[in-house]
Amino acid sequence: MMPGVVNFQIRGAKEMEALLKQLGPQVAARVGDQALRAGAKPIVDEAKRLVPVGRTGNLRDSIIAQKQRRAGDDERVILIGFDKDAPGSPSSRAHLTEFGTAHSAAKPFMRPAMDSQAQNALDEMGKVIARGLAREARKLAKPTR
Repeated sequence: MMPGVVNFQIRGAKEMEALLKQLGPQVAARVGDQALRAGAKPIVDEAKRLVPVGRTGNLRDSIIAQKQRRAGDDERVILIGFDKDAPGSPSSRAHLTEFGTAHSAAKPFMRPAMDSQAQNALDEMGKVIARGLAREARKLAKPTR
C-alpha cells in the first residue's frame, strides 16, 4: 500500500517566491526548511497523542518528521513517518495499526492527525516564513560600513 501524500497550496506564494529569490537560494532553503519543520510539528505531536500505546511505546516514540533530500530539485519535502532505526523496529508494523488486519480492527492515528492538524501546520509554516523573511529583509536593509 502506498503512503498518503498531502500537498498544501499557499496563497501569496508568488509574492513570497519573488522575495525569496531576491534573498537568494541559500536563504530560501533555510527559511523553507524551518517552515517545513514547524509545519510538521503539530502533525507529529497529534499522531503521537492518537497512536495506541502498547507495552513499550516504541511505535509512538518512532513517529518523526524528516527532511527528504532530492538532488538538483528546488522542491522542499518533509516526510512524516516512522524512524526505521527505532528500538523494536515498529515502522515495519505501523501500517497494521493504522489500517488493521483480518484479526485486528484499524486504529487510525496518522491520517486523523494529518486531517485535524493541516490548518495548524499551514499557520505555523506561515508564521515561520514571515519571521524568517522579515529577519532576512532586516539584514539586507542594514547599512554596511
